[in-house]
Amino acid sequence: MKVDTFVKDISNLKKKIVTYYGNSDQLENIYERLIEFHKLGLVNINHSSLELITASYLIKEGFKVHVEHEIEGKIIDIYSIKGLDIGIEVETGYVPPNFISNQEEFLRSRMALKISRYSNLASQFFIAVPSYYIPPIPYPLLKHQEERSENEIRELLRLIRKYHNSLDITLSSIKSAKIDGVIIINTHDLKLKIFNHEMFMKLEKFYSD
Repeated sequence: MKVDTFVKDISNLKKKIVTYYGNSDQLENIYERLIEFHKLGLVNINHSSLELITASYLIKEGFKVHVEHEIEGKIIDIYSIKGLDIGIEVETGYVPPNFISNQEEFLRSRMALKISRYSNLASQFFIAVPSYYIPPIPYPLLKHQEERSENEIRELLRLIRKYHNSLDITLSSIKSAKIDGVIIINTHDLKLKIFNHEMFMKLEKFYSD
């Protein structure tokens, strides 16, 4: 029988985080909330570790931070406020075994889904990923909203619905979707790098070429 080591693993990570970012009531509350969500079967250690590191960074920067936070009936991974509000979705690059022959397309679909569903819940929106993963964000979503063609929007909706049960995603939500940047998380040294929209565009072009 496989032993669930989530609590042990997340506890060890929190101890490491405290030595780097310091402790706080916010961090303790986030730690407890992630354990609660794991008990409900809603999060795993890979995803939660990235949430905890990112939240700790934001707390250090003076943000009020919530994880697995409900807004307008949707649960966003990280929601933080300091003057303006920022929404963050964490992505690990996981692909279910039944999509193993279409991994790239599945991940593009997932990125399109996340950006279309969550990006308008906050003033700014970021995707957070581990440092070994370059998220395949569909190019039309890297354009400004007014630059996306009707055909591009329809193709994105088709791509999303090919892999996900997502009737909440409409042409309108894709048209208004935005992404302000990508957060790169190093789980070893706990450091974050934030690529704004323009910086990620250059990285994505280099990766694509």
